Amino acid sequence: MPLSLMLMPSYSCPAKCSYCFGPWGNDVMGADILKMALAWLDDLQRDGKIDQLGVVFHGGEPLTAGVDFFSRSLPRLRQTIRSKRSRMSAQSNLWLLTAEFCELFAEYGVSLGTSLDGPETITDVQRGQGYFRRTMAGIELARRHGLKVGCICTITSQSAPRAGEILDFFIREGLNFSIHAAVLPLIDSGLAAGPPSAPWALPPNVYGGLLVDLLDSYLVNTKRIRINTLDQLSRSISSGEGCTCTYRDCLGDYLAIAPDGSIYPCQRFAGLCSYRLGYVQERPSLERLRRSPAWQMLREREERIAGACGSCSYFHLCKGGCPYNALAAGGGSFNGGLKDPYCSSYQRIFSRITERALAEVFSEENLQDVAEQPGDDLLRQGPLLTIMRGGPHPRASVGTQGTKK
Repeated sequence: MPLSLMLMPSYSCPAKCSYCFGPWGNDVMGADILKMALAWLDDLQRDGKIDQLGVVFHGGEPLTAGVDFFSRSLPRLRQTIRSKRSRMSAQSNLWLLTAEFCELFAEYGVSLGTSLDGPETITDVQRGQGYFRRTMAGIELARRHGLKVGCICTITSQSAPRAGEILDFFIREGLNFSIHAAVLPLIDSGLAAGPPSAPWALPPNVYGGLLVDLLDSYLVNTKRIRINTLDQLSRSISSGEGCTCTYRDCLGDYLAIAPDGSIYPCQRFAGLCSYRLGYVQERPSLERLRRSPAWQMLREREERIAGACGSCSYFHLCKGGCPYNALAAGGGSFNGGLKDPYCSSYQRIFSRITERALAEVFSEENLQDVAEQPGDDLLRQGPLLTIMRGGPHPRASVGTQGTKK
């Protein structure tokens, strides 16, 4: 089984992003919790037959835990990880990045991801004055030490009309990126009468149009930039299943460990007691986690969503979308609906990708290639077909671009 484990060294973060859904606080993971977390990970590898493991340092802002934390954790992680198919990464705003951090990350093969919402005039409005320059300084420092950095770009209701400007920025800076919609924050179960107000949240109809427009622009710029989100959506269609957590039954494939040792279904749920699965201090088995109320609730949603969405021609590609998004839209419960509120956006982009892919399949260039070299593979010539077949991309994959923040 594959496992993506998010280690959250700290809830603290010096940035004040306007749409951040948390968690917040000054908690920092102590040496004792780290030791127990690694012992628990070792148990999981023995019992769960994990054949692919990704460890992501997340937060909060993970670098607030200090360089000493990483000096202790990275060698221990390397010793603990058993899978030959493994990777380590960190998702950070890079404000606290130093040469010492860079040397450690280079030594242990830790890839870096950060968050930028486009040029300075957009990023600072959404993430706080000075955010852009401090993060760009971190990117330049990482590059000087040979570390590549990928970006998460959060699109809000206010920045969506400037999507073309945002794309131009990432192309100009040579930064590959992924797209995240600003979503409603999740209120702990039973504490809210309805979904909270969030002026930054991106409306589904706007998000769907944005994805379609970006796809069209991306396909004439694939030699200059990589948009990881669109790559994943395209490969979902060619593989017949979702290629990232939002578009698959993700429960159990992603787990997060908070600074106090709490275990959550993913980083988005961290700090919300109703969604805690257990504690690393108890070294629970996967079977024990599966018996927790939070796991049972999320598993029931996975089972019920098939009835709600089973007739949709794209259900096998998205599985109803992200449960966090559905819970947030429902005010902390699935009574408001099982589906991700961006369902219509996903349908729209899947339809557009299919349409563009068919046009490339039946293009003169592709048909000629198939005629000259017969075979089962029809995805030969065209920028979208190249992405869909998982062939060599003009730009290398970098950073932790699939990690939500």
